[in-house]
Amino acid sequence: MKNKDKAHIGLIRIIVKIIVLVGVLYLIFNVLLGLIRIEGGSMSGRVEDGDLALYSRMDKDYKADDIIIFNHNGEQYISSIAAMPGDLVEFDEQGRLYVNKVQVSEAILYDKDQGEKLHISLPFRVPNGSYFVVNNNPEDTNDSRTFGAINSQEIQGKMIGILRTRAL
Repeated sequence: MKNKDKAHIGLIRIIVKIIVLVGVLYLIFNVLLGLIRIEGGSMSGRVEDGDLALYSRMDKDYKADDIIIFNHNGEQYISSIAAMPGDLVEFDEQGRLYVNKVQVSEAILYDKDQGEKLHISLPFRVPNGSYFVVNNNPEDTNDSRTFGAINSQEIQGKMIGILRTRAL
């Protein structure tokens, strides 16, 4: 075999390896996992502006307090699941969240001044196949307090890790 043929075969092997690597990376980050950069402070305290969130697209076993990434009306959001399908959601006089008559948050998540932003009727029963999500930042009401429960089909995945990109 000539040196020219050996170089040609070597080049083909490198190209095949690159194609396989790109295919594997595509499968990992478009089928199994996702990576998004957090913008804004809606989940401040757990996830901060500028962090990179790694999430699983395959884990569909959601439970209360999971942080999920979802699309709603063409916008991508990150929020925490507060209530599961069938749960009853209420707020007390101080604005603390109750799920099935049990207080789940000390934080004030509903301020009477936000009343015009609240687009759900209280008490609110979470429909089957849906989840009630809230943000950590009470002023940021781009969550189920404004648009109601999200359908499970809107969920892209559950957060499994954070890469801090900001100074601590």
